[in-house]
Amino acid sequence: MPVLIVAITVLAGILFWVLRAHGTVKQIREVDRDTKGLQRRAKSAIQGLIGTPLERVNDVRLAAVILMIQIVRTGSPVTASEKTRILELMENPLQVEAISATFERAWRYTEGRRPFSLVADPLVPLFRERLTEDERLHFVEMLTQVASAHSAPSELQREALVRLKRRLTGAAPALKTSRAGNFG
Repeated sequence: MPVLIVAITVLAGILFWVLRAHGTVKQIREVDRDTKGLQRRAKSAIQGLIGTPLERVNDVRLAAVILMIQIVRTGSPVTASEKTRILELMENPLQVEAISATFERAWRYTEGRRPFSLVADPLVPLFRERLTEDERLHFVEMLTQVASAHSAPSELQREALVRLKRRLTGAAPALKTSRAGNFG
């Protein structure tokens, strides 16, 4: 009989602690849900003050490698041919001294299947500030070479490259027709 009373007491204690833990977790979730807006505003204020990690990049070569990696990570995992092409471009036109370390550092700024423009947009001011018009166009050509290293660039990659080129060059889109009625 005393064993039965001890077993029931232990089970009741366990049940009490489980229900108490469940109630605590439920209250924490409610507080978290209630403060999501405050959390977003605080994050936005901090990012507005110090910027996002991509906005703090001030090395044009690192930024170029970041975008070369992201253009291929946008659609699928990086293939051996794409990585080889990136490393070749890092060596020759970019003349990066610590190729492996720079590649690893740039990799941390990228994310698989993340839209290219979310990575490129914070870096556009850096390119516009530090590169000439010809260098910017050459950079877009380098990105096209990386995107086509394994196979033809996907529609998503082509659109991203066109958008980046337009943002880097600052050119207004050309219209196919004019208001004067001249079509062509």
